[in-house]
Amino acid sequence: MTKILAISDVHGEENENLYTYLNNNEIDLVIILGDITDFGPLDFVETFINKVADCGVDVIAIPGNCDPNGICNAINDVSFCLHNNIIAYGDAILFGFGGSNPTPFDTPGEMDDDKIYRQVYDLLANYDYVYNSEVPKVKILVTHAPPFNTEADRVENGEHVGSQGIQKSIHEFEPQINLCGHIHEAKSLSKIGKTTDVANPGMLRDNGAVLIDIKDGSNYDIDIISLNE
Repeated sequence: MTKILAISDVHGEENENLYTYLNNNEIDLVIILGDITDFGPLDFVETFINKVADCGVDVIAIPGNCDPNGICNAINDVSFCLHNNIIAYGDAILFGFGGSNPTPFDTPGEMDDDKIYRQVYDLLANYDYVYNSEVPKVKILVTHAPPFNTEADRVENGEHVGSQGIQKSIHEFEPQINLCGHIHEAKSLSKIGKTTDVANPGMLRDNGAVLIDIKDGSNYDIDIISLNE
């Protein structure tokens, strides 16, 4: 069994409810889905990740569009940056890609959606090539940007602003779960097709998180939870 808690969009603000939840519940891994800082400072990365790890959990993170240059090095100094990487963790395989498709705000971690598609496609394809169906694993795509045209990418006026590259990759490879953030007001749990759960926990300061309880490599529960309940 593997229990994973995912949080996103910290933006340099700690939330004591996170530490209380981790100390009172059995969690194996915390995944931070980007925007750890609010355009810096990078020193906050070490402070925050160490405080999370001190709760007795492993920590993995990806950068967001509001994290400055050097963010992956700062993450790797204290934990593991999953950006453009694949790792096995317990009963899961984690595929990571940080940053976002272009926004109106010209933030540091933006990139062309075609590039996002190519990179995410390669990550998923590389694993698909060697996948052993006799040893099932829950495939979790970890991105900062949400996939386009989902509940996770809907802004306040109802417009969908997510990544079409991530959406296309999910349609092609059908990971069981996509964890994402970026759109603060789009806290949600929905599906792409019949196969992929898409979960956006919203901003950490609003107490949202995603809890994944993997029973084995083919069975899991996923929920949006409130850290203050």
